[in-house]
Amino acid sequence: MSYTIHTNHEELGKSNNIGILSFAKVFLYMFIGLGLTTVVAFAVGGAFYLAGTRGADPDMLYQAGLITTIISAIALVILMFIINLVTLRGNHSLVLPMTLYCVLMGVVLSWFTLLVDWRLLGLAFGITSGVFLLMTLIAVLTKGNMHPLLMVGIGLFFGAGVLSLLNFFFFNQTIYWIVSFSIFAAVMFITMFDIWNIKNICQRGAMNENLALYCAFQLYVDFIYILVRIIYFLIIIFGRNR
Repeated sequence: MSYTIHTNHEELGKSNNIGILSFAKVFLYMFIGLGLTTVVAFAVGGAFYLAGTRGADPDMLYQAGLITTIISAIALVILMFIINLVTLRGNHSLVLPMTLYCVLMGVVLSWFTLLVDWRLLGLAFGITSGVFLLMTLIAVLTKGNMHPLLMVGIGLFFGAGVLSLLNFFFFNQTIYWIVSFSIFAAVMFITMFDIWNIKNICQRGAMNENLALYCAFQLYVDFIYILVRIIYFLIIIFGRNR
């Protein structure tokens, strides 16, 4: 009897360790993706900045940047579809499509390095990281069911979509901000659910390499959206204070 209890405790301890390691691996992959995107964004932005300071025609640079961004954005949509398809089929690694996605996202976000003060970008990244850490703590420490949070997030998305459609025809500044903050709140709720769901998958020991990459990709996309929205809010705040 005592041997059985001791063995069960050992198995539970091993299971918990595996769950923690799998959870940490997901976040490691996410931050590797964010790091790659950051490097590419500053490299591409720096290349365009240097070309501009060395006498390149501004109109040509703008057109080149615009064309590059449009092509990259289209490729991101295609890669999103490929990543989901590969995950469903489970017969190929996600490393290559995810790497390409992070690189192309860096190309798209390189505009921020040219148009936004780098200190503001650093502040936005710090705030986003803090918000993400808070959401992770809430999701990890929550013992109950967080599916209602997902339903609230989806409901906010649909509601914001309807308001956004109405606002397209009858533009109102107040409705615009309601839609903007509703979508932002929806993404945060869904992100907390995603983290909670990933925690449960890790605890069950069901996490394999491709699933870890896909979970990291989900969190990466959530992080990027929150970061972009916070940059937008900070631009407005600091713009009004000047």
